[in-house]
Amino acid sequence: MFKNYVLTTLRNISRRKGFSMLNVLGLSIGLAASLLIMQYVKDEFSFDDFHANKENIYRVQYDRYRDNELVLQCATTFPKVAPALLADYPEVQKACRLYLRYGGGVIRYDDIQMKEDNLFTADQSFFDVFSYSLLKGDRATALKEPNTAVVEEETARKYFGNADPMGKRIKFGNREEYEITGVIRSPENSHLKFSFLLSYPTLVKVVGPDAEQAWGWYDFYTYIQLSPGADPKALEAKFPEFIKKYGAEGDDKKIKFSLQRLTDIHLNSDLLQEARVNGNGRSVYFLSIIAFFILVIAWVNYINLATARAVERAKEVGVRKAIGAGRLQLMGQFIAEALIVNFGAVITAVALMSATIPLFNTLSGKALTTSILTDPTLWYTATVLFLAGSALSGLYPAFVLSSYQPARVLKGSMKGTHEGLLLRKMLVVMQFVASVALIAGTLIVYNQLQFMQNRDLGVDIDQVLVIHAPGVTDTSTYVSQLRSFKSEVQRHPNVQSFTASSEVPGNLIYWTNGGKRIGGDQELPSIVMYRMGIDHDFFGTYKNKVLAGRVFSEDFTADTSNVILNRKAVEVLGFNTPENAVGGQVKIGDDTLTVVGVVENYHQEGLKSNFRQTAFHLLPENHSYYSVKVQAKDIDQTLAYIKEKYSQQFPENPFDYFFLDTFFQRQYQTDRQFGQVFGFFALLAIFVASLGLFGLASFTASQRTKEIGIRKVLGSTVPNIFLLLSKDFLKLVIFANVIAIPLVVYFMDKWLHTFAFRINIGYWIFLVSAVLTLLIALITVSFQSIRAAMANPVKSLRYE
Repeated sequence: MFKNYVLTTLRNISRRKGFSMLNVLGLSIGLAASLLIMQYVKDEFSFDDFHANKENIYRVQYDRYRDNELVLQCATTFPKVAPALLADYPEVQKACRLYLRYGGGVIRYDDIQMKEDNLFTADQSFFDVFSYSLLKGDRATALKEPNTAVVEEETARKYFGNADPMGKRIKFGNREEYEITGVIRSPENSHLKFSFLLSYPTLVKVVGPDAEQAWGWYDFYTYIQLSPGADPKALEAKFPEFIKKYGAEGDDKKIKFSLQRLTDIHLNSDLLQEARVNGNGRSVYFLSIIAFFILVIAWVNYINLATARAVERAKEVGVRKAIGAGRLQLMGQFIAEALIVNFGAVITAVALMSATIPLFNTLSGKALTTSILTDPTLWYTATVLFLAGSALSGLYPAFVLSSYQPARVLKGSMKGTHEGLLLRKMLVVMQFVASVALIAGTLIVYNQLQFMQNRDLGVDIDQVLVIHAPGVTDTSTYVSQLRSFKSEVQRHPNVQSFTASSEVPGNLIYWTNGGKRIGGDQELPSIVMYRMGIDHDFFGTYKNKVLAGRVFSEDFTADTSNVILNRKAVEVLGFNTPENAVGGQVKIGDDTLTVVGVVENYHQEGLKSNFRQTAFHLLPENHSYYSVKVQAKDIDQTLAYIKEKYSQQFPENPFDYFFLDTFFQRQYQTDRQFGQVFGFFALLAIFVASLGLFGLASFTASQRTKEIGIRKVLGSTVPNIFLLLSKDFLKLVIFANVIAIPLVVYFMDKWLHTFAFRINIGYWIFLVSAVLTLLIALITVSFQSIRAAMANPVKSLRYE
């Protein structure tokens, strides 16, 4: 029986090669696209999934309030929190702290010296809480002693080649020495990325008791492991009393701690001081919806074409029934056809997916390899899609075809039913609702990305070369070395200006303190102030707009006791205008300062973040970055000159640099990748929908051959017939636009809410989407419509 089904299916495929190719091609592209997206989604959801106790591990989040208003949400807390939680609450089984050496540092081994950014100090309990693979060393003792370190596997190869790193000694800057006591493997799918783990006792030795007991120094990632069955919400309810016990007076009204599940961090956390740039859960969910849309479009194509061919195959069904075929046998035949077509589509889809992995990696930033083809999950998913697709795309056509009455069919009175026509129209509308939504969504994503990349930042970051300040210095000579370096660099004709600062645009500002206005009509409470150390040339180099007062100048020796505020700081400190702020006094941390100038807000971070209240301090000796404004010509020559002068002044330091415009745009990397992936798969979805529309138009034209012949004999022109065949499809596309618009507004507005600065969804987006879908539909059906309209009527009417 099954052999007969297969042979009959192959004959039908051979008889209608065009329809069969459209079916298999549409299904294959749809399945390949969906499988690729599913691999992407699986990878995003796999972050931190390798930890044995992942369900019970949480990170403590720190929120700060002012007058019941949330002013700070941070991924880090205080050194005191981890040991205190472990001591006070029996449900906390284990606790661990990580301290990121902000700005990294120079690591030296023999003649090798390199700048490392991902330097973490870690508690001894790190290996108790987390399940990272320790390739060499003892998990119980690797981070126990001062001046010991664990090196990441790939980092070890940079410094030690193929030699055994164990026992080797490295130097951090010109300060601490560390003995390598372990080699760790750091998977890419982890929200933590580190090159070295330095032992926590070393930090205690260098900093003192504050590294253990400080309350207020919020630079420490705090992780706890709860006992199985413990309720994290119940523990969170105890945090106010915990804060009262260990914090300063009133902290319970200013501070809130909450718990983030470890596996939620990558996709659902975007806090201050994240350990690395996380993914975007909303974007991943949107891609999942695209995968679903593509599958629906592909399966709808099959159902549409199969049911459209029902009239054509009616006589076949009538003859089979007349010679004794039962309904179940007929249904079995058509379901077998669906199984065979879907099986061929799945195999083709896997081959297509394998071939397009490099392109997908380029678009998405992932590093998928063909090894995913051996992943059982992939084949499990493919099997589910095969069975689901066969059922969805086979059952209804089988039911319709097997229900035909042989007497009516063999008399030639069996035509397309009203119900069948209505179903096909509904399915076409469904396809184009998805297509319109994807086109409009792509336009919105593209315009938001363009808005972010082209918006005036309030500072000039073009042609700015940024050099990391030396990590290895002699404090007694550093100032003179910096002045000499600056003087030498500024002599080059292509160098326009030079400035040193603690941060550059594109970086988070980690130096914060409470700040408030002194005097004024009313006493306002302290607020969080973001502080930057700069030199005299910072505002000139970056071309900030001065709103009131002046910038720092070497003509004013007292400027180290003065401060410059941005507009946001002026507003939150309670000054009426920028002019009103000049001459006023503020207290920031322990410093009482006089405001000498106000500058316009600028985007220190990307457009996902709001402006932050920022205070600029004149600190000529305390800098992390040197910014050099250069001309666009002879960049390589200018760079070589600057590198030579840097090596002369700071010979023990690598010349580590970047161009600021590229560095700033890196913040949008995940958004750009999302936009590229979204757009690529939107195009695929539209292509698959167009294949189905092409096939349906072809079938419609063939069914109306005699009607077209009669109309031509009676005087209809080619444009008249083209309009006749096209207008029904175009009406469906217009109706699809009406349905799609509110869906797009709802879902894309949610995505745009992740940006502090965003575009508005304009009517023009839907106008463009409507025009594009109409054009796509028109082009798709026009070939078949014009072909039918130009056919010789004699051929279609010769047997009438």
